[in-house]
Amino acid sequence: MRFFKIFFFWLATLCGVTSVFAADLSSFQSLSTSNAPTSVARNTVTMQPSYSEGVVDSSYTLGPGDYLDITLESTYLSVKVYPDGNIIIEECGSLNVNGKTLAEVRKEIRELVSKRYNPEYCFVQLAQLKKIIVNVMGAVSQVGQVLVEPQTRLSRLLQMVGGILPAGRDEDVQIIRGNDTIHVDYLKVINEGDFANDLIMKQGDQVYVPFSNLKDAVTIILSNYRSAIPYKEGETVAYYFERAGGTRIPNIGYQSVSIREKDGKTTSLPLLDAEKTVVPAGAEVEYTMKSLIVYVGGAVAGVGRQQYNPAWHALDYIAAAGVTTISGSFDQVKVIRGDRETIYVNATGDPILPGDYIEIPKSNYERFKDFTLFMSSLLTVLASALTIYVYYNK
Repeated sequence: MRFFKIFFFWLATLCGVTSVFAADLSSFQSLSTSNAPTSVARNTVTMQPSYSEGVVDSSYTLGPGDYLDITLESTYLSVKVYPDGNIIIEECGSLNVNGKTLAEVRKEIRELVSKRYNPEYCFVQLAQLKKIIVNVMGAVSQVGQVLVEPQTRLSRLLQMVGGILPAGRDEDVQIIRGNDTIHVDYLKVINEGDFANDLIMKQGDQVYVPFSNLKDAVTIILSNYRSAIPYKEGETVAYYFERAGGTRIPNIGYQSVSIREKDGKTTSLPLLDAEKTVVPAGAEVEYTMKSLIVYVGGAVAGVGRQQYNPAWHALDYIAAAGVTTISGSFDQVKVIRGDRETIYVNATGDPILPGDYIEIPKSNYERFKDFTLFMSSLLTVLASALTIYVYYNK
């Protein structure tokens, strides 16, 4: 019996000490919690790093998705700009910051918290930039909404959606911003470095790339690449080459251009003439590595092919073939062109086209000499025949 009294006394004492210790621990925890600064944690999604083209200064415009770090004396807060544009500061109230600059918001926050905190010890810092949504439609590879980083430019946006289709009018990309429509010549942006028109996207922008009218389109054919470009009257081969993106494709040694018209007529020209040759509607323009040749024959030392040079005339090809002034006649140069059409040209002035056959006839002196030699040979043969005939008839 005495043993049970001692056991119950020991158990009661132990429970009392435990309850006192627990009470002290709970009071200590409540005290430490009441003195700790209030903090609102940001989730891992919003804490992904964002990138900006330059330093974000006080002129930055706030909107939904931005995060602000606010220090109020010894209290630290992290507040988010909600979809309605408001932020909430504990024990101070709410404030709408949508569309306001960072400098304006700093001033308004100091005024709001001045009822409870000393504004001299209030610091506001932009901690996280918002992502923005831009709508892209028209002649692009992927249409729809695109979530982009702040300060994303038009060129980067179009790259994210797969670029402009060959049928798109890249010289008239339209940015619909509020009630305004901004027309951008995107071709000048990427080819000529027109950075002023490579605009930075803003929340709610709508980008539209119009489709081109491909009736009578000009087809540019490069190595493993073909593109149809809308026809524009009076434009040259070089214009369509640039529109097709040829300047951004490695040159594998193009030497000539062939233009095939609707009626089947084909014209070849060197690359030097690409900037001055006008392309007809519906033509195919093919860049090839084939060398353009002019054929030279007749009274020349080296009969055969000569490399075409658009600056040369017939006399240049004749000189390159090794003609001499004694054997050749420059005033009667003939050119066989196209369907065996023979024309007489001025050796020093008339143009020579690729594929022409230049024939240099012999001079009058050479023809007379050949005639004399022929007649002397003929007379020699006749004399020999007459001698033999008279000898055997004696």
